[in-house]
Amino acid sequence: MPVRLALVEDRPEVRRLLAERLGFFDDVELVLAADSAERLFDRLDLLGAPPEIVLMDIELPGMDGIAATAYLKADHPSIEVLMLTVFEDEERIFAAVKAGASGYLLKDASAGRIVGAVLEVARGGAPVSPLVAKKLLGYVRGDDSESDDLNITTREREVLDLIVEGLIEEAIADRLCISPHTVRGHIKNLYEKLQVHSRAEVVRAAYERRLVR
Repeated sequence: MPVRLALVEDRPEVRRLLAERLGFFDDVELVLAADSAERLFDRLDLLGAPPEIVLMDIELPGMDGIAATAYLKADHPSIEVLMLTVFEDEERIFAAVKAGASGYLLKDASAGRIVGAVLEVARGGAPVSPLVAKKLLGYVRGDDSESDDLNITTREREVLDLIVEGLIEEAIADRLCISPHTVRGHIKNLYEKLQVHSRAEVVRAAYERRLVR
């Protein structure tokens, strides 16, 4: 079954182009395209089945994408949000993450990259573009006292760094020269210590607790 998507983009030409490009992929189905957050919320309950993931622009008329993400997650916590934006600044990135976004891509990403990110979010991932990952890792620098209190090991911190960078389990295993099974064990430990249930929540916790160095 394809992943059901909604798209929120106020510029008609960008919205139309994204819709056309997404239509080439069988893995996703665009069920709703809206020009504002308000229009999204008006039409959301009219759908037979809600979208699983919303592609959300940040700069929107009326309610902006960050506020819309927080509102959407409060009312529909099962719907994931993937931000699509031209902005790379840290404040917007982390405001979006804190609001509940599961991923953050720049609009110049290819359609294939966007679909790949959608599928990663559907599997519980937290994709970000390489530039955004650098900013995330550059901003989230914390003292060691918090991780000491949580008993996060050196290896778990390494895994946490790579999760924030957007790597999947197999890539983390390759980078650290350990098995995917071992990576999954470290991720499970991080879930328990941070009291989270998904990779997206791990990223949010890393930001809020300033754990990544």
